[in-house]
Amino acid sequence: MNVQELTNKVRMEAEDVKRIGLPLYAFPQKLQDIIFEVSRIEQFDLEYLTLSMLSAAATAIGNSCHIRIRGSWKSCPALYVILIGKPGQGKTPPLDYAFRPLQEHDFLLVSKFIEENKRYAELNAGNKGNAIDTDKPVLVQTILSDLTQEAMMRIHNDNQRGIVILVDEIMGFFNSIYRYNDSPLLTQLLTAYSGKPLKVSRCNNPVPIIIPHPCINIIGTTQTQRIGELFTKENVSSGLIDRILFLHPKNRDIPKMEENPDVGSQGNDKAESVYRKWKAIIDKLLSLEPDYDEKGVIMPKVLDMNENAYKCFAKWKNALIENANSIEDERLIDSRMMKADSNVARLALVFQLLGWACDEIHMQHIDVRSVQAAIRMYDYLELSYQSIKSHIQTDSMPPLKKAFLDLVHPDFTTADAIKAGAEIGICESTVKKDLAKMCEEQILQKTAHGVYKKLL
Repeated sequence: MNVQELTNKVRMEAEDVKRIGLPLYAFPQKLQDIIFEVSRIEQFDLEYLTLSMLSAAATAIGNSCHIRIRGSWKSCPALYVILIGKPGQGKTPPLDYAFRPLQEHDFLLVSKFIEENKRYAELNAGNKGNAIDTDKPVLVQTILSDLTQEAMMRIHNDNQRGIVILVDEIMGFFNSIYRYNDSPLLTQLLTAYSGKPLKVSRCNNPVPIIIPHPCINIIGTTQTQRIGELFTKENVSSGLIDRILFLHPKNRDIPKMEENPDVGSQGNDKAESVYRKWKAIIDKLLSLEPDYDEKGVIMPKVLDMNENAYKCFAKWKNALIENANSIEDERLIDSRMMKADSNVARLALVFQLLGWACDEIHMQHIDVRSVQAAIRMYDYLELSYQSIKSHIQTDSMPPLKKAFLDLVHPDFTTADAIKAGAEIGICESTVKKDLAKMCEEQILQKTAHGVYKKLL
């Protein structure tokens, strides 16, 4: 263990990172140092900041690089992320910080567009209405906050590298999808996540917009009490929920403001110095240049996993498959875990290129360390998902069912359940039906014949 690793290990213990389970040790050393410094200076929550930075990095990489998962199955690094917490818990500031370099990048593109458009208009005016042999300038944007399906497609078509839908209160965005029954935006997002081409026809233009390699990131925040709105039957059955990475921090205290005025004013210089380091990482990722074919269609560079990385990935995936194969009732198979490989592969690509951007590793292929980091990060985020799922199920559970679950032990038998049901006036036949239903709802797990385990 080198000095930097030892320093970060001490910091992790001091910041109580071990207790919250955040696998910061999986990140490049340089980025670990930045995360700790930003968290200390800005008083940001480590968990929100870390995942926001991963999302920003995935956006910066975009379609410049893809990862080959197996054979012809390749994926861009796009992530769907939701940061969850109580009001005032500090979700938005670290999100804004992480995406600030990309906001500045967009501002530069806007300035460039304004100048080019001005020159184009001057050329047109001086040419007395005749056609000029110069393409009309196109505004390239990366960050979208308020959009329609057609606007999203148009903007993505102009920026083939990729876009991010960044919304502070993301439930408003998802609810707007269902404002009209015929809205295809959800279908487009699911299609984009799967890496299939997007196509939309416009009535005012006979030529449809076709995006061969969609790369759409999504990240936003919401309050704990609102996240249940997302878990509709349609969103669950469509697979949208299975594709989203949820962060519900273990540390849910609202952070107090530092009372020492020296901390508040210490350092604009120090804060700016640390920010420049983060910006340099994002700028290096943005500097990755993809190829384009003769028709101007982006051709992402594809990184393969090396032998050890692929073995690690396959071993992890096969463990999930073995678990699924051991379940006789297919209704009880966790669809989310069977789709986990896409997010783990994407995270592995992001970790590899973050290491390259920090000048710590190469970008010739995906190393085993990046795959291991991705698995650890996904496992950590799955604990968040289980936490928020438990919250939603408990919050929406009928009082009688809550009372029943309070009466049985974490592990119990059918006989125990019948006894508990009798205490609150539920008959034996109803108890048995409810046990089967609660297993389907993943409130309970049947561990053996007549034996159950509470999952909430």
